[in-house]
Amino acid sequence: MSYNISLKIQPETHQRFIDLHHRLNSGDASSLAKPLGENLADIACEIIDQVFGSIAKVSKSGDHESEKVIQQIVDTTRKYMPWSVSFFGNDRLVPMVNYLRDLTIEKEGQFYVIYPIDYSLANELLSHVEKMKDGNNAYVSPALKAFTEVVDQGVTHLIRQPKKMLKFNVVVDKTLTGVINVTTQLGYKRFDKLGKIYDANSMSGYFDHFMVFLNNEAQ
Repeated sequence: MSYNISLKIQPETHQRFIDLHHRLNSGDASSLAKPLGENLADIACEIIDQVFGSIAKVSKSGDHESEKVIQQIVDTTRKYMPWSVSFFGNDRLVPMVNYLRDLTIEKEGQFYVIYPIDYSLANELLSHVEKMKDGNNAYVSPALKAFTEVVDQGVTHLIRQPKKMLKFNVVVDKTLTGVINVTTQLGYKRFDKLGKIYDANSMSGYFDHFMVFLNNEAQ
């Protein structure tokens, strides 16, 4: 048995991606870097909102720190995703787009981006969440740590691997690696902080929300 994370993308966003995928693979002479970059940014932000949007509601802090962190991640994505793709002609974009196309599925008329996660990690997260439901506060931090690892595997499949396929020059690659590291750590540090200030009952609702995205092979 294996596990994957399935994240919904809006039909119109998916259709734009499919259209661009078709045009790139059919040898369209028009430069497609700009619309592709914008479309990938839309997909990324829809995913960010699904995974992290509800975690902002957990926070009761007056300064809305979680919302600020999520907005900073969204703003960075909107800035750097189109910029990174803009360096390439259509032929250089085809392998990366085909890779991402293979990570999209349709189920009952809805479209999803999927990525696999380690079986042992999925079971670890599920175990921690069950113990949290029993009100065991000791499992809040371990659950958030496992959740962070699940998210980071998604970053690898959906961001790091496509970046590697584009084969940027050294300067741009270093810049993007730095942006990815800073942005992810911003979110991960926030998760770690939530684990220190909220109890099992406060966090259980968020994990119930996230578990909707977790599927096993049988499902």
